[in-house]
This record gives sequence, structure tokens and C-alpha cells, in this order.
Amino acid sequence: MAFRVELSPSAIDELDEIAEYIESRSSFEVADRWFSAIMDEIATLAGMPTRCKLAPEWNRSSHEVRLLLVGKRNRKYKVYFELLHKQGLVRVVHVRHWARKTIGTDELMEGGPDTDD
Repeated sequence: MAFRVELSPSAIDELDEIAEYIESRSSFEVADRWFSAIMDEIATLAGMPTRCKLAPEWNRSSHEVRLLLVGKRNRKYKVYFELLHKQGLVRVVHVRHWARKTIGTDELMEGGPDTDD
């Protein structure tokens, strides 16, 4: 089954912020390459999202949130996504640099209500 992949407003904002930060430290070209690469990785979730582990921050009484790691060493990013099986949907809710503070359960809930039941 192929899943539809969508980005939440929070994830879009975070991707923009990260790209702007990379551009400010390097160049537009580097930021553009990063953005293209992470979007390519996110797109792979359409094929096999269950290959990613459940996010350690996931509260079992709420959404099924999984974690896709993108990048290498100190350039690794965490892509948090909800997997809504019945809807055939992967919803990316947050994108974070690995060194940022761990995401809280309340932030994971920002993706929307669990409509997979």
C-alpha cells in the first residue's frame, strides 16, 4: 500500500527555519541541496513508513508517531511523523536537528487529533 505524505504547518515552518539557518551560515545553494535531500527522504515514507521506529517520545495513549533520521553525524535531522493506517496517510508533524531539545508529547499532539481509530 502506498501512503500519501503531507506536511503539517509546523513541519513546513521548521523546514523553512532550518533552510534559512543553513543559508545564513553557508549559501543558498547549500540550503537548497539540503532542502531537496530531506524532501526526497520524506517522500520515501510513502512506500514503507513502518521501517522507521516508534519515536521514543511517543505516548502510547495518543497518536502513533514514528521517527525518520536523515543525515550523518552532526548533520542529522529527526523527522517525526504520524502514521494513519486507515487513511493511508503519513503526516510529518515536526523536523528537528538532532542536537535540539527532545520534543515533548504536547508538541507531538500538535499534528492533530488521532483519526485512525
